[in-house]
Amino acid sequence: MKKGTVRVLAAVMGVMMLAGCGNHNTNAVEKSQADTEEDRESAVFADTQCPTSLDPAESWNSWYTSRYGITETLYKLDENLEAQPFLANSCEMKDETTWVITLRDDVTYQNGEPVTAKSVKACWERTMDVNARMNELLFIESMTADGQILTVTTSEPVPAFVNGLSEPLTGIYDVTEPDTIAQQPIGTGPFKAVSYEVKKQAKVERYDGYWGGEPKLKEVTFNVIADTNSLAMAQQTGESDLSVSIPGTSLELFSDTSRYHVDGVPGSRGQVIFMNYENEFLKDINVRKALSMSIDKESYASVLNKGASVPTRGLYPDFMAFGADDGEGYDYDLEGAGKLLDEAGYRDTDGDGILEKDGKPLSLRIVTYSTKAELGMYCEEMASKLKEIGIDLQVEIYESVAEQQENGDFDLMMISFTMTPTGDPLYFANIAFKTDGSSNYGHYSNAGVDAVIEQMNREFDADKRVELAKEVQRLILEDAGYIVVGHSKYIYVMGNSVKGLKTNPSEYYLLDANTTIEES
Repeated sequence: MKKGTVRVLAAVMGVMMLAGCGNHNTNAVEKSQADTEEDRESAVFADTQCPTSLDPAESWNSWYTSRYGITETLYKLDENLEAQPFLANSCEMKDETTWVITLRDDVTYQNGEPVTAKSVKACWERTMDVNARMNELLFIESMTADGQILTVTTSEPVPAFVNGLSEPLTGIYDVTEPDTIAQQPIGTGPFKAVSYEVKKQAKVERYDGYWGGEPKLKEVTFNVIADTNSLAMAQQTGESDLSVSIPGTSLELFSDTSRYHVDGVPGSRGQVIFMNYENEFLKDINVRKALSMSIDKESYASVLNKGASVPTRGLYPDFMAFGADDGEGYDYDLEGAGKLLDEAGYRDTDGDGILEKDGKPLSLRIVTYSTKAELGMYCEEMASKLKEIGIDLQVEIYESVAEQQENGDFDLMMISFTMTPTGDPLYFANIAFKTDGSSNYGHYSNAGVDAVIEQMNREFDADKRVELAKEVQRLILEDAGYIVVGHSKYIYVMGNSVKGLKTNPSEYYLLDANTTIEES
């Protein structure tokens, strides 16, 4: 299939899918709005993204079951991304590979059954069987359960074990009814799953037996509105009480503080460019450096994304202890990028404006998805600038790039990826930077990077871990192995009637027992 055909087909399919979702969501939102006008114990939230199902063990679904108030974790991150006890009273390290977790004794599943060490053990065993990330997170070798005491033995030292207990993938759910988990998982949170229609809508209702006190809302509907313009419009018309993922270019629509409250904090969600190292051009470090030098990160954040993100010099957020130092990374230098390619032997021999080497034009494909509006804008701007130095960059925008991640059908891929969700730099290093990491989509491999990551996996001293994270970052930047354009601010746009919600930089949390709708 020709590239042009792929792009047109993707666009047509995207329009068809968005049109279908739009009709469904309009009807559903109108019904929900009518309900909330009569009974403000109900609320309607909206987002562009959604899980593949409500099975917390699959893919990244647990992030959504956490946001929907269905599942909870043993530890929870505070506003400083520090892990605090939640479903657990404590987690103590007995030795470098043994952890003793003491669970609260007042928590029940949403079917009324008590949460015990035995049930947590069964839950984690199932999650480990389903999702490789669980093994990369906690490295569990064995577990023993005794009442409310769960003893975990790891296959190697895991310095970030407690941080890992806050990742939604470790969330607790009942596994005694496996056939219903995908549609109605039984968690410990303030809200029970009622139904889920993929890419359309999720509904939850209050769990009266919640250990943290009776939730203030009776029911909440989560609408999936993939088109960001429609998402913003639904918030403007009052069809949504709260919206997540409204792009920076639309935030000016919600400047009226008498109607809206916009709450947001910088987080670690990076706009990350993965390179496919099977591509012969991308094996050339000169090409990789030229790509890095072609991106005006300051302009991308402040102009294209209207201040809804912050630029970064390196890979991790600059505002974190392991962020890049001054002088690291690549400054925007289009002329320098062109000279670098020239010195590497790339020439436009046929006068078509595209550089060639060994008779092959320097043409690349970058894939991204539409539910994060800034990604498409960034890719198009990249294509424009790269054209000036003789690189042809074809932009392909899909509704999802899950298939491309699976089969490697890309040269470059820009995705939105939370890099330090547990507050620890090792998380992203293990799954993306490390050879054979579960999210190393471009198959990047650097023996030096792997060696330092292995040191991080064994190092318990916090200061030394920061030093090692910075070394990983330095080596990858030196290699031009990845590009991180910037880090998004995590933003909620809410009607002023929404109370009890505040953004957390981890992005794990949204609906909780304190959320309420208070009409003035």
